[in-house]
Amino acid sequence: MVKNNNSYKQGPNRDHSKPKFNPDKYGKLWNGIDFKLAKGMKAQRPTPPAEQPLIGSLCIGGKEFEITASEASRIMDTLKDAQYQYNTARRMGMLDAGTGTPVSQWSKTYE
Repeated sequence: MVKNNNSYKQGPNRDHSKPKFNPDKYGKLWNGIDFKLAKGMKAQRPTPPAEQPLIGSLCIGGKEFEITASEASRIMDTLKDAQYQYNTARRMGMLDAGTGTPVSQWSKTYE
């Protein structure tokens, strides 16, 4: 008779389960970001003065924003630029308070 070779999984001290998912570690808004697809007349015809129909609603932190395809592209481009700026500043050590691009003494204005 062949003995079952799964003894490594058994026993009281062998808990290999994954830790519970904690969305808070990704930021306070992470769990509140969603998209709802537009349907009906809003999705088929533009609402003046817009020239494009709505693609849906972007939901962030309990607020809902109806957006067009061009607005969605602009939001994505802006956020990609924001990530790039942050990563560049981090590599250059410019994230501490009081750091950054120095301002010339001659450019200051006094009232």
